[in-house]
Amino acid sequence: MINKYKVKHTSIMHNSRLYKEGSIIELSDEQAKRLEDFVDLVNESSIKKQQKNQNVKMSVKTNVETKSETVKTKENVKENEASKGGTADDK
Repeated sequence: MINKYKVKHTSIMHNSRLYKEGSIIELSDEQAKRLEDFVDLVNESSIKKQQKNQNVKMSVKTNVETKSETVKTKENVKENEASKGGTADDK
């Protein structure tokens, strides 16, 4: 039987794929037995909760990155205008 497990304490290479600590991995009962010190059986509700939390973190990170890039872009425009000796409004 195949179940879902959460990787703990380390990363696991399984079927040519790296599963970092905290990742969800599908394993047979036999595979899970060999890795019992490094995986915990999880239920579906905890998987959905983890995925929701990851989506929220990604959304917040993206918004912060976008704001930083916007600020940098405005600063770069001001620096470029100053080095040319004028502003975009001069045209």
